[in-house]
Amino acid sequence: MLTRQISTGLFYRTLTALILVMQLTGCASLEFYQQAITGQGRLLLERKAVDELIVDPETDPGLRERLELVREILVFAEDAGLPVENAYTSYVATGQPFIVWNVFAAPELELRLETSCFPIAGCVTYRGYFNQQDAQAHAALLKREGYDVYVGGVTAYSTLGWFNDPLLDTFLFSDEEYLAALLFHELAHRIVYVKGDTRFNESFATAVEQVILRDWLTSRGDRQRYARYLASEARRQSVLELIDQLRQQLRVVYGSEADSVTKLRTKSELIQQSVADYRAMADQWPEGDEFSNWMKGEINNAKLETVADYNSWVPVMRTYLQANGLPAFVAEMERLARLPQSKRNLALESLPVLLRAAGNR
Repeated sequence: MLTRQISTGLFYRTLTALILVMQLTGCASLEFYQQAITGQGRLLLERKAVDELIVDPETDPGLRERLELVREILVFAEDAGLPVENAYTSYVATGQPFIVWNVFAAPELELRLETSCFPIAGCVTYRGYFNQQDAQAHAALLKREGYDVYVGGVTAYSTLGWFNDPLLDTFLFSDEEYLAALLFHELAHRIVYVKGDTRFNESFATAVEQVILRDWLTSRGDRQRYARYLASEARRQSVLELIDQLRQQLRVVYGSEADSVTKLRTKSELIQQSVADYRAMADQWPEGDEFSNWMKGEINNAKLETVADYNSWVPVMRTYLQANGLPAFVAEMERLARLPQSKRNLALESLPVLLRAAGNR
């Protein structure tokens, strides 16, 4: 029988730490902490060692192949400078499509996500639930309070190195490039994490993910897969530009002197037009439609801002990383992480100018 990775006694000794370190969200209610502890604790208790699964003759061949692929990806990640250590040495079969459902909320006439705070991870722009029904219940409550709300499923998250994060069936069987990208992304969170600045944290991890994924695919000589990745990134960038254009238009509307009824009507019209523009653009693509499900659901301020949180600083960070290499990039991001958020944002805004100046020398 495969051994468990953590004893029951250790599980109970980690309950207090779990409350403090979980970055999923923060909330003072006992009910929220109970579901968070239960969900994270279940992952700790149900982990099975990857080494044992690989050699176990009863392991499904498809699972074994995936676990061996992850080993290769992690070796590459460590060689690239990511802090792998004991991450992803275990596996949990959850039997569900997502491990966490994040709830985002924004005022109906503001492009600003509400935050939740807790001791170690600081303030984040979402609340995470291990149970989808709990997430939907909280979302319904926020809607009744007048907020724009978005519930998004999450296939993986990082405990920032506090625990040895397991592999999950929610992402393990993704296409190779997406599996590698996700692992690079989550490992990057271990390098730099700023309490209360989700946009910086996610943009940093996404920039690292994209650059190291490019190197991973190139190293394997898989030109077809790399070409597919580049095409996907090009489509993704086109959609992000469309979404950013919509956000800029809405920002003008929200800051105008019009009454609330007029603002809400204009908001609806702009969103409908943006969806129509997306459909026209997607019709021109020979393949791929990664944003189709995102576009089908309700689009509101909360949903729009989740895109901003994960992508705002990616272009400038990626450019800096490609120009200077990972050690120099990390050193600069660590320096920025020590600044107040307003100064950090100003520094990031000035990076394109500095990069152009350096390139002209």
